[in-house]
Amino acid sequence: MESVSIRKVKENELHIIQSLNHQLFIHDEVYDPLLNMNWPFEHVGEEYFRNKISGKSGVCFVAEIDSKIVGYLVGGLMEPHSYRTITKQTELENILVTEECRGHGIGEKLFEVFIGWSKQHGAERIKVSTSAENDGAIKFYKKVGFIPYSAELEYELK
Repeated sequence: MESVSIRKVKENELHIIQSLNHQLFIHDEVYDPLLNMNWPFEHVGEEYFRNKISGKSGVCFVAEIDSKIVGYLVGGLMEPHSYRTITKQTELENILVTEECRGHGIGEKLFEVFIGWSKQHGAERIKVSTSAENDGAIKFYKKVGFIPYSAELEYELK
C-alpha cells in the first residue's frame, strides 16, 4: 500500500465527502433500515458537511493515496452531560475507508489525527456511537482504544 496522507477537506471536495457518506449509509442500512439514504445529498446533509469542512461545527479529514481520497472522518465538539465531571468531549461522528483500502491502518491514521484535533480543543474524552450489531465497527473502535460506556436502546411503537 502506498503512503497515506491525512489532511483537512477542502471546500470544493464536498461532493466527494457526500459520496463517501452515502457509501457509509449503504453499508449501515443493514443495521438501520430507517436511514434516509438521500440524506447526504439533501440540504440538511449538505449543510452538515459544509459546517464541518469550514470548521464552523467541527472538522472533516480525508485520507489520500496518490492524490486519491480513500477515506474520511467527521467529528466535532459535543455538549457534555451535566451529570458527569467531564467538561469537554468530542464525538467521532462518522468514518469510512473505501472497501479496497480497508485493513491497511488508514482508519487508525484518521483517528490519530482526530485525537490530536480533540486534544487541541481541550477535550478529555472522545465518544463514538454505532449500531449494536455492527461487529466490524465495534471491533475497530475497540482496537483503537474505545471502551464500552453505555447502551442506547429503542422501542418501536406500532
